[in-house]
Amino acid sequence: ADAGVPTRDLVVACTAGTLGRKLAVDLNREEEMAGGAQLTLAMLAGARKVTLLEVESKVPDGMFEPLYEMALAGCDALVQQMKACLLEHATQSFSLRMSLRSGQ
Repeated sequence: ADAGVPTRDLVVACTAGTLGRKLAVDLNREEEMAGGAQLTLAMLAGARKVTLLEVESKVPDGMFEPLYEMALAGCDALVQQMKACLLEHATQSFSLRMSLRSGQ
């Protein structure tokens, strides 16, 4: 979580696609190979700027917006997990540094 390189934002990405007539988020390889419509979305989390939008196959009429919204929701869920992990790491690092400084 700490490569020693300052960053301005988190980058997060998620896929959404169709499995038959159902929508799915975060497709696995088998689901990707099923041949349904598939969309990959990457964004800067804090700025909420889309940095990549890739469509792997023809999207049926009326399905683009729901797929886009589902991928966006997937990104939002991932951002929450990433922030929680980063906060936990930072808290542990801070506690360790404070322990070392106090000699305990």
